[in-house]
Amino acid sequence: MIQLIGVVAAFALIVALRLRNVDFSLSLLTGSMLIVATSPEPLGILVDSVTTTITDPSTWNLTVAVALITVLGYVLKETDLISELIVGLRSVVPSSVLMAVIPAIFGLFAMPGGALISAPFNEPEAERLGLMPEHRTYINIWFRHLWYWASPTAPLAILATTIACLDLNSFLLSQLPIFVFTVGLGLVVSRSFIKRDEVAGAPVKGNNGIVKGLIPIATILGLSYAGIPLWAAFIVGILSVYVIMKVPAGDWLTMVVRGVRWDTTAAIVAMLFFRNVVSTSGSVASLLISVTEMGVPLIVLFVVPPLLVGSISGTASMGAAIVLPLLLPFCGASVHLVSVIYAGVIAGYMASPLHLCLILTNSYYKSELGRVYRYLVPSMALLYVVAVVYHLTMYGGLPV
Repeated sequence: MIQLIGVVAAFALIVALRLRNVDFSLSLLTGSMLIVATSPEPLGILVDSVTTTITDPSTWNLTVAVALITVLGYVLKETDLISELIVGLRSVVPSSVLMAVIPAIFGLFAMPGGALISAPFNEPEAERLGLMPEHRTYINIWFRHLWYWASPTAPLAILATTIACLDLNSFLLSQLPIFVFTVGLGLVVSRSFIKRDEVAGAPVKGNNGIVKGLIPIATILGLSYAGIPLWAAFIVGILSVYVIMKVPAGDWLTMVVRGVRWDTTAAIVAMLFFRNVVSTSGSVASLLISVTEMGVPLIVLFVVPPLLVGSISGTASMGAAIVLPLLLPFCGASVHLVSVIYAGVIAGYMASPLHLCLILTNSYYKSELGRVYRYLVPSMALLYVVAVVYHLTMYGGLPV
């Protein structure tokens, strides 16, 4: 029981610290140590988690990649390449659509920390429109994650359908109304603080800025899609900016050093350590098993554990991997009941203070989490309710 209390208390502590704007890394490490302290073998779990975090190649691949993402954003701004791209795009689409399209493009690719790439691309337009940091964060987070409901390349959709033995295309087809609602809801909320929604009508030569600005993006995404390590793809992308904008070679290293955001980089390591603590201790799995053994109504099982696990797990894929196998016996062959679980994991993860994209975007725009939640939580709650009602209606009622 103390282990279950520990994981719930740890999550509550992290949320409380973040709402008070305590450094994310410190908040996460504090929560991690509380889970360790309330686990059956504290010392062993601590040593295993530290060892796994340090020795796992993915830790360093992701950490270096995120550090280079911050460098890329800095280089794009300092060379004015990002400004040229936005000027060109503004000649084609209105402001509200432009602000949505940029994170949506990057969201098509399964790239950890991708929200930190789209954030600087949205910044010039956000500055022109006078958007507050929480507005910028909301737009970047919301539109980056549209593809949970529509993309066959979304890792979460692939994982969920694989675990549930469902056809991926059929599953995504059943999510199409939710995808449309997500896009519409995001645009409606965005328009509440975007007051000047117009096409700028820039000169045709602005199209040259579009081409130049898209070269680094296409290079990075193409290399990543081809299986090249993220850190290597970003190095090539940064070099392409130097070449396109004719940056003197003597300034290359200086711009790299100045561009690294060490607070964001440290947050990645803390996040991975927390994930390993949760995994090694088995605390979340124990919590879910305890809930399923209480004999509560099925609809409660389909709602509470996915939301809880999605919030605590730190990644949507990890949340789905934990909760789906335990709840699948209650689903039968229904794609709609699986979808209720799927929606719960997404809702919990999207609003979680452990959500990596939220962490990185919040850090980049220097927004206050509590202010971001004023927009994100109601939007996500409404989307979740609509998704649950829709899928239960299609299923034919409450599960029994």
